[in-house]
Amino acid sequence: SIKKTSPYFTQYALQEGSTNALSIGGLKNLLQNQFAQYLKDQFSLDNIIKSLDKNKDGTVSFDEFIMIVKKITGTGQ
Repeated sequence: SIKKTSPYFTQYALQEGSTNALSIGGLKNLLQNQFAQYLKDQFSLDNIIKSLDKNKDGTVSFDEFIMIVKKITGTGQ
């Protein structure tokens, strides 16, 4: 659920000195550590991240993160 993923986002963002954004590298670490069972391969993970980093700033907001989690877990479109 979304409530369960929120602490992960905050924890990883804080490691980077932020509370509302994650770098692409931080996002990959979070997904590989917390959602490994959903990740098919590195290529698909990279494509999902690129497709959902809408503003192409190299960071992921919480909203973008939720979209990525929904996409990889199959709970969203």
